[in-house]
Amino acid sequence: MHVDVRVICATQKNLIELVQKGLFREDLYYRLNVLTLYLPPLRDCPQDIMPLTELFVARFADEQGIPRPKLSGDLSTVLTRYSWPGNVRQLKNAVYRALTQLEGFELRPQDILLPDHDVASLPVGEEAMEGSLDDITRRFERSVLTQLYRSYPSTRKLAKRLGVSHTAIANKLREYGLSQKKGDE
Repeated sequence: MHVDVRVICATQKNLIELVQKGLFREDLYYRLNVLTLYLPPLRDCPQDIMPLTELFVARFADEQGIPRPKLSGDLSTVLTRYSWPGNVRQLKNAVYRALTQLEGFELRPQDILLPDHDVASLPVGEEAMEGSLDDITRRFERSVLTQLYRSYPSTRKLAKRLGVSHTAIANKLREYGLSQKKGDE
């Protein structure tokens, strides 16, 4: 009897680097590495977030036997600004949790529970300490604004949260390329 088996594997690790460090078996690496597909993280594909959200909403609503909720207009803004460290699995679980607890017929940003502290967006490690104090401070300030702007998408609310003027926040967001259209400020 002859058995032909294909194994499909996924990892977030750099396996060739692990092989070179002796932390992954070289023979196993070459046996598994027949075809490599690179799937970028969800944070690098913001255009995919809403189609995936719509797919998950439809699937889970049908599974639960509930009407498919309308997606609020500002849901897209919140979801595409989040970095999704758990990638598609995190988005899928967040949508599932929201639908199981949804009251009403519209899915809104406040229905999607996301961690307050988006650690993935904060610079850490040696690369965060490269450059001058001004460079390091700018990177950190940009990370803080990126993270908080997701939770406070109005520049006025963000300014209030940080205890600075609306103008100062609007200027900082523009400076770092984080602002939306001028009318949103």
